[in-house]
Amino acid sequence: MENLQAMHRQANRLMIEKFKKESLVNDTPEQRLVRLTVEHPQYNVDFSFHSYSKDWFVSDVGMKMSNVMISNQMVALDCEMVLCEDGTEGVVRVGAVDRNLKVILDEFVKPHKPVVDYRTTITGVTAEDVNKATLSLVDIQEKLRPFLSSGTILVGHSLNHDLEVLKIDHPIVIDTSLVFKYPNSTKRRRPSLNTLCMSVLGYEVQKPGVSHHCVHDAAAAMKLALAVIDKRVDTTITLTKEMVEAEKSRLFLHRIPHYLSSEELKIDLSLKFFPKKIAVDVKPAKTQGGNYCAIVIFGSSVEANQAFENINGYQETDSSGLPQKLLSCSRATIYIRKMA
Repeated sequence: MENLQAMHRQANRLMIEKFKKESLVNDTPEQRLVRLTVEHPQYNVDFSFHSYSKDWFVSDVGMKMSNVMISNQMVALDCEMVLCEDGTEGVVRVGAVDRNLKVILDEFVKPHKPVVDYRTTITGVTAEDVNKATLSLVDIQEKLRPFLSSGTILVGHSLNHDLEVLKIDHPIVIDTSLVFKYPNSTKRRRPSLNTLCMSVLGYEVQKPGVSHHCVHDAAAAMKLALAVIDKRVDTTITLTKEMVEAEKSRLFLHRIPHYLSSEELKIDLSLKFFPKKIAVDVKPAKTQGGNYCAIVIFGSSVEANQAFENINGYQETDSSGLPQKLLSCSRATIYIRKMA
């Protein structure tokens, strides 16, 4: 089994490398988006999974598509994740839509590890939902296997997080967080799904204080891909004054240790730092068992700026030059910085 997985990984890697070297002239619009993803500097970092254990599903598409005739079929995917006892992320709900935005998967998943934080305000998933779930991670992999084995392009926003928790290693992807970019910005700074939806599609997919929905987020990623494919929209997004204001009305928390639950974090923030009503949007860790991050959403940029200034602590700048401070919570010290 492990030898077969190794063969598949190697074939997939060689297929992508060959695809990168091929001429762009004959690319379909779908292939162009795959190319924008796999040629991004972060692709090799984000999508080089440690898929060596037997519970991973490694796509065999590289064994079948040595001529790199990448399929134009697309499926968009998104997951809701909880925090497990060992600090890893566990998938509890999976949503997927096809090119026509038809829902092909919307299932709750039972994690095989104890859950310590359901993040219900963000995921919309409760302990009751998980307790009623009958499908395992293997069941979800089996439901997706026919698409992956036929060379279907997987679409998503920060798709590597979803594939990591699903334990699926599939090389042919369109990641909208890598395809779209801010004007005059480094490749390290990625637009959020909500920012892209407001800029390209004209609506908010994730409203402050409202839990996420994996099917809606998957559909949003598919719509973004189709906007480029069918309508030829520019992949450099245009920020309106309203979007800039929304960005400035948020503060970014990072290096949050996994043992500090999202609820405990929110209580700490409300009691110690931000007495006014706030919304906290938690983002998964970039690596399993690693630190996670969160966004604190205020009513305006004035409120966000005042809240930042009120925090006692040494002010420095992060790697992008944005102001940040150390924040001492009850059980951890984390960083907080401005978003713009």
